[in-house]
Amino acid sequence: MGNFAHFKALVNLTLPCTQPQSRLSHLDMSLAGQHAFITGAAKRLGRAMAEALLQSGVHVSAHYHSSLDAVLDLKKWAEKNTPGRVVPIQANLCLLNEVEAAAHQAQAALGPIHILINSASDFYPTPLEALNREDWDQLFNLNLKAPFFLTHHIFKTMPQGGNVIFISDVHGTRPIPRYSTYCATKAGLISLTQSLAKEMAPHIRVNSISPGTLLPSDCATQAQVKAAADRSLLGRVGTPQDLVQGLFFILKHHYITGFDLIIDGGRALS
Repeated sequence: MGNFAHFKALVNLTLPCTQPQSRLSHLDMSLAGQHAFITGAAKRLGRAMAEALLQSGVHVSAHYHSSLDAVLDLKKWAEKNTPGRVVPIQANLCLLNEVEAAAHQAQAALGPIHILINSASDFYPTPLEALNREDWDQLFNLNLKAPFFLTHHIFKTMPQGGNVIFISDVHGTRPIPRYSTYCATKAGLISLTQSLAKEMAPHIRVNSISPGTLLPSDCATQAQVKAAADRSLLGRVGTPQDLVQGLFFILKHHYITGFDLIIDGGRALS
């Protein structure tokens, strides 16, 4: 949990007293017994969503690539604190054969998948003057291609009423310089959300969530976090729990599909 401790120390001065205090306020035990597959579940925002679903009695196929210690820590935590069960799923999502194998492994372990959360992502600059094919392929393979094909492999067995959620980014619609490749992959996820919502209706709902600054990188400075807070209309950065609340909003409201939920404190308007 070092990522969260680092984050809390950085944003201590940016969070107002109105920040929600209870981690359990979003729980919905009506989800208990469902099976969620979360890519990138071992760390950061993926872990925050995994913890919340586990507390709600959801069983989680927790995908990881190389973060074995982190996913085992999640499993140990769940066994002590939640009714949900964790099954670690290792895969390099840049390889399509491993994407397919991960889908089969998860369903063999916990049954049909009710909730698919495509969260795994890479984020780094690709300035035009230094762009290379390897970076382009890495970002598109992990951020866009893998979510599409994982959805493809799970769709056929997903129960009626299932949910597919893509974790996009506010920069999918408001791109920033030097990150054009990353921004293009996130724009692609929003487009996939809309097209697949039509294709998978009426039995499966498809939505995306576009967060702003909710969990700065471990190397972010206090000055950088403050700058991010200043760009928000609410005068602060968000927290992983803001994403969790958005996730549960989508899961609870059964008449929402094809929607991109922006959680950025109004930054896109500033």
